[in-house]
Amino acid sequence: MILQRLVEYYDRVANDPQCADSLPKPGYSLQKISFCVVLEPDGRLQQFQSLLITSEKRSFARQLLVPGQAKPAGSGINPCFLWDNAAYMLGFKPDDPKPQRTLESFEAFRQRHLTVESSINCLAFNAVCAFLKSWSSDKAPEHLDTLKDIVGSFGVFRISGEQRFLHDDPAVVAFWAGHNTVNSENRRCMCLITGKEDEVARLHEPKIKGVRGAQSAGALLVSFNDDAYTSYGKEQSYNAPVSLGASFKYTNALNQLLGNNNRRLSLGDATVVFWAEQYTPLEEYVSDIFAGGSLPADDAPAEDKRRAEQVRLFFTQLRDGHAGDDAISSEDRTRFYALGLSPNAARISVRFWVDSTVGEMKARLAAHMNDIDLVGAREFDPPLMIRRILLATGRAETDAKGRLKSYDADSVPPMLAGALARSVFTGGPYPQMLLTSMINRLRADGIISHARVASIKACIVRNSRLKGQPKEVSVALDVNRTDPPYVTGRLFALLEKIQSDSMGGDLNTTIKDRYFSAASTTPGVVFPRLIRLSQHHMAKLETGQKIYYEKLLGEAISKLDGFARHLNLDDQGLFAIGYFHQRQNLFTSKKKEGAIE
Repeated sequence: MILQRLVEYYDRVANDPQCADSLPKPGYSLQKISFCVVLEPDGRLQQFQSLLITSEKRSFARQLLVPGQAKPAGSGINPCFLWDNAAYMLGFKPDDPKPQRTLESFEAFRQRHLTVESSINCLAFNAVCAFLKSWSSDKAPEHLDTLKDIVGSFGVFRISGEQRFLHDDPAVVAFWAGHNTVNSENRRCMCLITGKEDEVARLHEPKIKGVRGAQSAGALLVSFNDDAYTSYGKEQSYNAPVSLGASFKYTNALNQLLGNNNRRLSLGDATVVFWAEQYTPLEEYVSDIFAGGSLPADDAPAEDKRRAEQVRLFFTQLRDGHAGDDAISSEDRTRFYALGLSPNAARISVRFWVDSTVGEMKARLAAHMNDIDLVGAREFDPPLMIRRILLATGRAETDAKGRLKSYDADSVPPMLAGALARSVFTGGPYPQMLLTSMINRLRADGIISHARVASIKACIVRNSRLKGQPKEVSVALDVNRTDPPYVTGRLFALLEKIQSDSMGGDLNTTIKDRYFSAASTTPGVVFPRLIRLSQHHMAKLETGQKIYYEKLLGEAISKLDGFARHLNLDDQGLFAIGYFHQRQNLFTSKKKEGAIE
């Protein structure tokens, strides 16, 4: 299913005149090219030309479509056709530790081209052969000042006065097309993707690049390397027969998605790519949506700012319950796909796969927004989407006054990203690991932030609803709610505020810092003592404040019939929500003292 959808995406892009150049055609691959050997028509060297693209901060190689696939890994000598690194093309390598191997590489490159010279009726190719015959690696040091700065990646050839590179010459293209037709060594079988009999790929090339944490040289999505995984004597990828054409399409389609920032998103250890069967606005700014729709920098391009505004409009419509069809239609039946990948040594693991429609994805996003909606969000904060939620599960880093500065991204549970993404994309239950991680962080570092409590609310609301035992939780304070854990959390917030006000608000440590963990797990042990302590704090308050808090305490305690000896995980979550709701109400209420909300 996944490979079929990727093949369809390749065909979609290849048939689009505006995007066709972003995908390799059969027999070719995209490679990073940093230099060009410019030759005279008779094969004499004119110059070594840099093809590096220079930006304000750095220089990087450009990507060009060249004949053949990526160079295979290993220690063997494997010359490419009309492109390669400087060791093969020139017999040169800066600070060469193995000069003899470099000379052997150049000789193999030279012989490969001289062998087919008579088969290609092309004056330009003859010039390359003439250059290879006359060139000696001893000449390279004469051009050291130029070469040392540009040979970091691969190189190509060009004839002076020509705009195109030599591998784009029609005669060379025609030769290469015939050179890459049928290979008698390949088996023929029914392709699992196309359903047609065809040559089966022994290895699925090119390798997949761009998965965070995977090998930089590329990894494989389909491969077999042990007898335990083989059957009927079929080795390597013959176990999963995929035709050469289909394997070429799906690997290049996936590489194209992984190389496109608007189609790729990193979530923890998972790299997620998105695409649709045809154009849809959701596909255009999906990475911004799932990253949270944060505002771009002031100096960002106008296109990025426009897309960010579209994303924020979409989120606003979802949050307010509007149809939101100005951005994305709820009736859009265009198929939409999400694929989560994680590294696994030389291979790639599929973390999750979502096959849905644009309209369904919109509904699931709306459900997520509703489930996680909680009072206390700052005005310009982006919505709580996957990346921000994951970050909040990390260890909190605070300033000297104990205020939150940031979260430690390295302490985020690595397996949580895929599970959380799957929940949002499919509308399924949030992972129990999310609820556990958030509550453990509250107890460990005492930072009861909006992101953490909102995530706890979302877990409780959605998971209980899907179990058929819904626990509704309001966005803001609900004074009519009688759940003991929720009311106990409210009471704890009131006791903390009484303590703080009794000391004029100048406290480095409150009862939250000392007792929150115990109060949220074993309230029956902690609260009798806290209530006794509060009497000392109340005595220090002015009469008006004292009356105000007595009414609030009385209203909360009247809903309780004692304190539970122990709270389970969901009840600990309700405790945290009640605490957060009451704190927000205490600090944002504009009503006169003495009023009970």
